This record gives sequence, structure tokens and C-alpha cells, in this order.
Amino acid sequence: MSKSFVMYKNMKISRTLNERFMTPFLKHAQLAEFKKLKNIVNQTYLEIKTPLSVLDIGVGNGRIPIFLSKESVWKKIALFVGFDNSRIEIKEAKRIIKQKRLEDKIKIIYFDATNLKKRSKNEIFKHKYDLVICTYFTAGNFKPDEIKIKTDEEGLIAKYPKSVLEPNKKFVKIFKNTYNLLKNKGKIILGTTYIDNNINRTRQEKFYKKCGMTIITSKEDPFTATKEGFWSQKFTKKRIYEYFSWIKKEKIKFIPLDDYNFARMVVISK
Repeated sequence: MSKSFVMYKNMKISRTLNERFMTPFLKHAQLAEFKKLKNIVNQTYLEIKTPLSVLDIGVGNGRIPIFLSKESVWKKIALFVGFDNSRIEIKEAKRIIKQKRLEDKIKIIYFDATNLKKRSKNEIFKHKYDLVICTYFTAGNFKPDEIKIKTDEEGLIAKYPKSVLEPNKKFVKIFKNTYNLLKNKGKIILGTTYIDNNINRTRQEKFYKKCGMTIITSKEDPFTATKEGFWSQKFTKKRIYEYFSWIKKEKIKFIPLDDYNFARMVVISK
């Protein structure tokens, strides 16, 4: 397995997953995302009339499957496979899932999304999925290798070729390979994505500063990065269409998660 960019080794970065540090914007987005996700599970179950298989890219500490297990919708899920490239988060997810005795339905795996093309005997590849989810802004965390988290003399991120985000080839590679794991009529769900505008850049910066991090990007960058190694890309509708260029536009649906243009869900249907 190839080495990849892992953000959550740094304590300050891990605070971005801690509710105590979250801003009201983030808390609302997380709640709205979960409500929409439950609706999609219900709707998909009604369409296919059989319990679903779900793959979670960037499962983290297992927040989504654990929350779902407390809801009636859990009966409509037959299998939940989640993976992450953070050993710290995987260890915590496994601990909680074992404690709650959910191991019969939830499988947590250490794995890197950039390796999804490399078929193996891994649990991930034993199944096809009705839903592939990537929640809580994780879709924006796939940093191109060409962009280095280093600073110049002015303390801003070192120059990088703008073309590496037109499109972000790592993002495209991951979701093209993900698409191949979908069943017919399956869906990819980007649970929350930051909408690219200057107000949201400021909102992001305030949040990361609250977590104790130092911002090294400016309004010229379509992402926000910190000296500590955090990297989060923002998206316009145009950018989503370009990154999923192999998908017909009518198969891509945008769902607002608020009425103040902060975050939205993106649903790609096969």
C-alpha cells in the first residue's frame, strides 16, 4: 500500500472532529447532513426493497455508523464497511463499535482511498455497494501530492502549479474507482462540501484558528491549509461537474444543507 497524506496525527488537527471546537455553522451542517443521509437510506431501501450495503470513505471514529445504529433506519442496512487512513481514528472506531456490540454489521478497516483501484482480498472488495458515502467535509481533504504544506518567506503556502486542481487528479481517481464499487442504480454521497466563496473562507479560518492552527492560505487559493498540515478544499458546482466529468450532469444532484450558502450535499447516481 502506498503512503499517503494523513492529517489527523496532529492534536490541533484532531480538534476539528471535536464538538467542543466546532462552530455553529459546522454543527448545523453535521446535523443536516445526518438527516439527509437518513432520508436517502430510507428512499433507497424503498427503491430496491432489500437491506442496503454501505461503504464509508473516511469513516474516522465511526460517528456515522454509530449514529445510524441508534435509529430505526439501521434495520434497512445489512452491511456497513468503513475505512480510513488514520490509524488513530480506526483504533477509536473499533473500540467504540466493539463496546456497543455492533461488530456483526459494521466492518472497520485501515485502508487508503488512493488504493481503491488495487483489488485485493480486503473486505472492501468482497462487496458491491448501494451507497458509498464520504461525510463531514472529507471529500475536500484529498490533497494533491504536488501541493506541499510548506511556507514561503511571507508565511504563506509555497507556490504550487494551479493546474493540479484543474482537476484534482487524486479526487478524480478516488471517486472513479469508488464508482466501480457501486451496484447498478447505486449512489455516491458527498455528505458535506464547503461552498467556495470568500465568506466561507473566513468562516473556515476562524474555525481552524479556534483549534489552535495557523492559516497559510489566502483568498487566491480554492482551499484552506494550515501550518500544522490541515488541508480542506472548497467546491463550486462547476468544479464538481469538472471533477465528475465522466458522469452526466443530470445524474449529479446538489442538496443545500442550510440557507446561508455554507455547505451542500452532492449525490451522484449510477
